[in-house]
Amino acid sequence: MLRGRPPLATVYLCFVCLLAVTPLPAIRRCTQDTIANVESLINNPGLNRLDCRLYTPTIDHFKKCPSSMMKCFADEIKVLIEEWETIPFRGFGLNGKLITLSKLLNQTDSECPQCELFKEETAEKFLADLLSTLQSINTVNCPRRNFKKRPISS
Repeated sequence: MLRGRPPLATVYLCFVCLLAVTPLPAIRRCTQDTIANVESLINNPGLNRLDCRLYTPTIDHFKKCPSSMMKCFADEIKVLIEEWETIPFRGFGLNGKLITLSKLLNQTDSECPQCELFKEETAEKFLADLLSTLQSINTVNCPRRNFKKRPISS
């Protein structure tokens, strides 16, 4: 058995080093709070009164270019928040959450299309596609016990 301060300090230092090198990016990519924010926007009664069209990547685009597509969603959320003056809490910081998420996603293909090349969709369709993309990310990155896929409300 180890006795005294030096062996205890060594064990503590080894423990801290192990924690520092253990990768945790999958947990940070879990987007449950962001999903709740998007669902709140989808269920807001003012959504159907918006008359704007947003560039909308699909889940297939996301699978090919995850980081670029998440940046596109973030840019378009910014537009949506500007168009929608009654949005609660200025979008819950959704733009920042999506930008942070885009930085965590790996992307190998540099041939990703520009956001402006995607089809323009209604705000409802845009948010539904964003929600399904976030749910797809959770399927891969969230611990099973915490993940609950919710149906899209209309």
